[in-house]
Amino acid sequence: MIAFKALVKAGVVAFCICSAAARGQAQPSGQWKLDSEGLAKVGTQVKVERFTSAAATQIKAAGFSFVRFGVWVNAMQTAAYQKRVGAAFAAAQEAGLPVLVTVRSTISLVLPSSNGSARNAQLRDAAKQLTSVIGGVVSAYGNNVLAIELWNEPELTTYWPTGNADTTFPIYMQAVCAGLKTLHKSIPVVGFGFATVPARGTQSDKLLESIRGSSAHCIDAVSYHAYGMNELQIQQASRYIRSRYGLPALITEWGISSGGKGGLTGQAAHINSFLMGRQSLNTPLISIYEWQDTVNGKNARERNFGLLDALGARKPAFGAAAIALRNQ
Repeated sequence: MIAFKALVKAGVVAFCICSAAARGQAQPSGQWKLDSEGLAKVGTQVKVERFTSAAATQIKAAGFSFVRFGVWVNAMQTAAYQKRVGAAFAAAQEAGLPVLVTVRSTISLVLPSSNGSARNAQLRDAAKQLTSVIGGVVSAYGNNVLAIELWNEPELTTYWPTGNADTTFPIYMQAVCAGLKTLHKSIPVVGFGFATVPARGTQSDKLLESIRGSSAHCIDAVSYHAYGMNELQIQQASRYIRSRYGLPALITEWGISSGGKGGLTGQAAHINSFLMGRQSLNTPLISIYEWQDTVNGKNARERNFGLLDALGARKPAFGAAAIALRNQ
């Protein structure tokens, strides 16, 4: 995957600050409860490379209570990327926004020609790299980490470029969970950012079941993406996950694009309706995708999920979200 020694060496300076204080202020792992009014904690997704202090201030003023962004294990070996991650954490902390940190690799965890014991060894080595990066993030920024989210949409080849997930995911994640045992005492861990809710018989359910013994001691909640789901479906998902796995369900991505049939007004109406109805969703955390439009999306839909446009101007969806967040 990457040179692990180089990663550790490059990370020494970036992750040496305030480790004792960070661990001391880390939030307890059993924090996933609705607030006193039965409302979910609502945040929004940002991109590390575009997240600034000004954006953080806007997000906080709009009523969001956290931000979500990704940290890529294979990129953390470079000083430039470490600096970018550090700046994103600094911007969030300055605005009083905890960070839900999604940690994964963007490249394959094994060599294409590997199989059998060699492949399994590479998966376990990659797991050590991921847990090392998580340990560094928590050491440096733990006082502002809401939770660590393990991976993102592992049932999709795009986000799991490591071969057959049915066979590689369990070996890798069991090793990750083993490596997080000590760290998990100080920081909430959620998984695994599934593209589809783990309903009975789905691929995400099978992956979760495949590491059930490990995940029971590894994650505090199941995270999934709820695009296109209605209120009843979300309620059913929460009940199923709680019943089968004994864990709460968190929505770490939900959004609506202005690049579709409804346009700007349709996006705003859907966002307002969704957030105004969050009290009935039985979901303690929701992250809205996303803060700002993405210029390099593959189509109009993918480019226009933002509450702001690509230049930073507010779309009607921004006002709709702010009103919903203030009214409840």
